[in-house]
Amino acid sequence: MAGLFMDTLDIWLMTLGITLITAAYGVFVNFVWRPRIATDGSRVEAVERAQGVTACINVNRCLSLFFISVGIYALATGLWASMTWPLPGPYNLVFSDAWPIFGLVTLMLGLAMYIGADLRYLAVPIALFSIPVIVYGVDILVHGLTNAPLFASAMYILLGVAMLISPGAMLPRGNAGRYVGVLVMVLLILSGILAFYIGISATFEHTLIWSRWAPWYGVSG
Repeated sequence: MAGLFMDTLDIWLMTLGITLITAAYGVFVNFVWRPRIATDGSRVEAVERAQGVTACINVNRCLSLFFISVGIYALATGLWASMTWPLPGPYNLVFSDAWPIFGLVTLMLGLAMYIGADLRYLAVPIALFSIPVIVYGVDILVHGLTNAPLFASAMYILLGVAMLISPGAMLPRGNAGRYVGVLVMVLLILSGILAFYIGISATFEHTLIWSRWAPWYGVSG
């Protein structure tokens, strides 16, 4: 069970990196590149055609399929981990219990983008969900959890701060919202890069650790 979970944790981290960088792109098209994107994520200009293929006329509708899929996956596997607690004690708190929260927020965001809802209505809940993310990040650093507590803590805290200030990217007046949007983008990308780094490092480490492991029923050959 532990071997299965450790392999799953590796791909969780890399999936997190993919999602955060994609979210940074979503922030760009919704709150930074404003003149060409409406509040529901649809393009203002006419539909472009290239080599007979129609461009996606609604950016958020297209991105929503990705966020919904990742949200369902993260919520399902996170609930499994929260119920089975396959890691040593405190690691289940900061990883097993945090992953379904990520799945819930991602699924909520994906569904809102799919139906074309104004994302400003999600500003408050997303900001409030930053609290447990930041708390987990501080907890990792205080207790020295993982082999790279500084990087793991920074990954959580950068993501949490991005969520906390995200309502500022939705300010309607002047360029203030755009500047906050750029900052949110940077924080999401940095957190995503750290997730990739930790996940890739863990993959090679766990592969070595479990290289001699075999299930109780043996292996063929």
